[in-house]
Order: sequence, then structure tokens, then C-alpha cells
Amino acid sequence: MSTVPEIAPTSADAGRERGGPGAEPTARIHIADLTTADASVEARTVSVAAPVVDVPEAPGTALPGLKVIAAILLAGDACSILIGLFVMHLVRDGVVRPTSDFALVLAIAPIVWIAIFQSFGLYGVRHLSAPEEFRRSIGAATIGILLIMVGSVWWQLDRRSLALAWAVTLLLELAIRRGVRWYVGRGRRTGRLALRTLIVGSNGEAAAIGDAVSDPVRGFLPLGFVSDRVDESPDAPWPVLGRVDDLPDLIRRTSAECVFVASTGVTADDMYRISRCCRHANIEMRVSANATDVLTSRVTVHQVHDLVVLAVRSAHLTRTQAALKRVFDLTLGTAALVSVLPLMGVLALAVKLTSPGPVLFRQERVTKDGRRFTVYKFRTMIDGAERHIDARVVDLTEPFFKMEEDPRLTRVGRRLRSWSLDELPQLVNVIRGDMSLVGPRPLAANQVEGNEEALDARHEVRAGLTGWWQINGRSDVEPEQAVKMDLFYIENWSLTLDLYILLKTVGVVLTRKGAL
Repeated sequence: MSTVPEIAPTSADAGRERGGPGAEPTARIHIADLTTADASVEARTVSVAAPVVDVPEAPGTALPGLKVIAAILLAGDACSILIGLFVMHLVRDGVVRPTSDFALVLAIAPIVWIAIFQSFGLYGVRHLSAPEEFRRSIGAATIGILLIMVGSVWWQLDRRSLALAWAVTLLLELAIRRGVRWYVGRGRRTGRLALRTLIVGSNGEAAAIGDAVSDPVRGFLPLGFVSDRVDESPDAPWPVLGRVDDLPDLIRRTSAECVFVASTGVTADDMYRISRCCRHANIEMRVSANATDVLTSRVTVHQVHDLVVLAVRSAHLTRTQAALKRVFDLTLGTAALVSVLPLMGVLALAVKLTSPGPVLFRQERVTKDGRRFTVYKFRTMIDGAERHIDARVVDLTEPFFKMEEDPRLTRVGRRLRSWSLDELPQLVNVIRGDMSLVGPRPLAANQVEGNEEALDARHEVRAGLTGWWQINGRSDVEPEQAVKMDLFYIENWSLTLDLYILLKTVGVVLTRKGAL
């Protein structure tokens, strides 16, 4: 898969002009990750003899704007490493002296940096999810600093100086890319940066693709379907525009920038013809993979004879990975506990002075391998809260149960929950090994007992202080969806994913999104 941030024209004619007479540009084929939809889509006869060209209008094509964004990222990466080196030099020497060695490093470093970031595919912003971009940015920055160190051994760089340069540069990189993602998201919502997309296929998978890309924030603007099946059409609001044979003309008429193929809705011959059309028009071709809940970091593409095969790496934690995760929890958990001890003292005093009862709330919950442990939280409810709720009205054994307007909350407790400060004592659980910093939220023992079959898979790893579903909606997420998100985390665990979730948690807590 190419990582070059090139931008294609939006029509076949533009593709020929770019490549020159007789040129045949290379199509960029991307494998998409979609859930296969129910194949039993309601059939209805649709005539596709004459292509319909009544397609959505857009403020403009997305590709030129994405090209500008790639250029902004390029400039931002160069500035980040230069600022990182300047800060390193200033802290080390107290002043920046314009020596010849330093000038040479400043001249070479941005070139090396940009080359590394491009090799990691970090300029194809539309091809990367946020967690994948985060993971690759850390890897690229680390390798970049190491190469600069190797290439400038005469500059007498010490480890502390390099660590500072790495930290400063990485923070700048993440801040820039966060800003660019916000800008891209806004552009997609307005349709300005959403790729005009034709969907090839007419079965349930094609309908699933249409549903997945229907929101412009995902980067696509569906125009319609392309299919040779005249006896059925997808259950979707877009028309069938024509047949696969009509694809070159449809691309030209609709100014399509992407062709999204339902892999189960076309034959091998169709796939070849579609690929050839995209290659001649110099536009993207994406193919659904039907690999549910799999992060791209676990997927590699292989060729087996004439088949394109996705190899999915197992996400099972090895002993080494489990040990690494535990060291990560102990190191970061201990540092966090020490830093928030004064705040916890203030909060404990507030709880004690504003309502009678103990400062801490203790409850039996379930963690890895079904082991039970006592979780610690600041008490947010009146003492003996269980006696003040009618079990006939509310089922306390329901997983992820929380009342939106809980009358048992104290005035201080409501504030603590709003900012998730009631969970700070769980850092003790993390250090003791009952919990991890990141993982599925620990559920009460009675909730697990009543739903063992549905919740058992969540206990393959330690329960967590925060997790994937907390940064994707918290209490706004339905219980069934929360379970799926926990399983997604377990299937796709990595240390960089943990770090990404922790950083995202800070933003979620500050905005109080989904808090109760």
C-alpha cells in the first residue's frame, strides 16, 4: 500500500492529462473494514439501462483540499523537529549558539524527519484512523530521533537531551495532527473534504457500505450504486446509476473520487474491470474486507497465488506483553497516585464534611479470570444508598446500570461524578494488581452473576480505570454496545492503544461527555 501523499484528479480526462499522452496512472487500492450486512435485502426490480446522473452536489472535490492538508502536515513536521532541537540545545547549553555542526543538523533533520513520516504513511490522513495515526506518530518520532542521534555523533548528544527533543517534538506532532483532524472533520461535515463515492454492488454488503459511509464525517459522499443485478437494489436512499460496464462514464459524469466495492457483490472478472477503470481514472478503489472489530495495526496484506489475503495477527497477550503492561500500570499508576494525593485529601474532607457516612465506597467487583476484588471510590451517595431505591422498579443486576437522575447522589457526589474524581482511589486498585489503567470497566459481582454468558469474555484481561467505551460515549453508550467495545479493546490490545486511550480520557473528562 502506497504511503505517498499524492492527490488524484477527479475524472478520467484529468487522470490522462496528469500522466501525459498514453500514460497509465497507478490505482491506489485500499482494504476497508466493514461488517457484512444481512444479505436478505428486500428485492425490487430496477431498470439500469440508462444511467441516472441525478447525484448530490458538493461544494467542490475533496482531493485538492486533502493535498493542501498533506502539505500543511509536511511543514508542521519540519517545524516540530526544528523546535525540538532548538529547545534541546537551549536547555542543554543555556543559549543557542549558531555553530556549523548545529546548522548542519538543522539542515538535515527536517529532510530525515519528513522521509521517515512519509515511510510510515502519515501524510495519507484519509487512510488512517486516529489510534493508528497516534501509534505510527510515536514510532516515526522515535526512529527519527534515533537516526538523528546516529547521524550526529560528533555533536555529543546525551540521553537526557535526546529524550527532551523526542518529548517536545512528539507533543508538537500530536498537537498538530489533532488540529488537522479537527479541521478535516469539519471539512467532511460540510462535504468539502468528503470523497464523492460510487458503491459497486447491490447485495446486503453494498447496503452496509452505504450505511457506513452515509455520514460525511467518515470522509465519503455516496453518489449511488453500480451493479449488473437488475433484479434487486440495496435498501438505501441512493439510486442504482448503472452497470459495471458503465463505470468509466459514471466516474466522468459524477466526478467520482472513490469507488467502494462490496467484495461479495462482484465477480473476479468484475473486480479486474473495476480496478482497471480506477487505474485509468487515477482515483481510489476501496474494497470491503468483512473483518469485524479489527484494527488495521493487526492486519497485513499477502498474496497467495492470485488471491489477496488479509493476515490478522492474534491479539492475545503474551507473557512478555502482559509483563510490559503491568510495568506500565505500576509506573504510571504510582506516579499518578503520588501527584494527586493532595487533591484526594481535599476531596475526602469534602465528602466527610458534607454528608454522614464513610469517605470511601467499597464494593465487590469482578476482574481478570472472574476473580473478585474490592473496588475503592469516593462515596458519592447518601450512606446506605441501596436501601433507598425500589428494586421492583430498577434492576440493579443490569450491566452498566446507572440512573440519569439518581436521587441518592449527594451535592458533592454529583460534582465528583461529573468530573470522574470519585474514581481516583482506584489507583490503589491498579497498584495492587486488581485493575489496570486501561481495560474493561469492573462490573459489580451481582451484575456479572446475572449475565455471565454475555460478560465472560470481558474477563480475559484485568478490569480498567478507563477503557475504549469510556472514550466513545461513557454513559451515552447502550449496554450491548459497551460490551462490544470492551471486546474490541481486548481483541486489539497494544501499549500504544493504552496510551491513546489514556490521553483521550483526559479530553473526555474535561468536556464531561457522557458523564452522569
